[in-house]
Amino acid sequence: MSPAKSPCPGLYGEPWQKTHAAMIDFLERFGAQAADLGWTDLDLFGIHSQIGTGRADYCGALVLTGRQVEAIDAMTIRYGNLTYRRDKPHKPRGIPIWAFRG
Repeated sequence: MSPAKSPCPGLYGEPWQKTHAAMIDFLERFGAQAADLGWTDLDLFGIHSQIGTGRADYCGALVLTGRQVEAIDAMTIRYGNLTYRRDKPHKPRGIPIWAFRG
């Protein structure tokens, strides 16, 4: 994915560039640990298959904040004062952001 071109609706310009940079940073610093803890591509990079980030309930932990991750464990990812929890019952499943075709 290119930092210059958003792969889906809802993330454009500077917000997409920050999100892209935060995703790369996460993979470099926490990628192996996340895999060991069972985080999936949809847990991290999921979006809605038709409207992209327009449905936040479909979005993975790394899609909406544009912030660098500070800590990860088996159930949470933390960005300072924000926490993403993956144990949300009945969370809808989308597609990975790189698979969006609109």
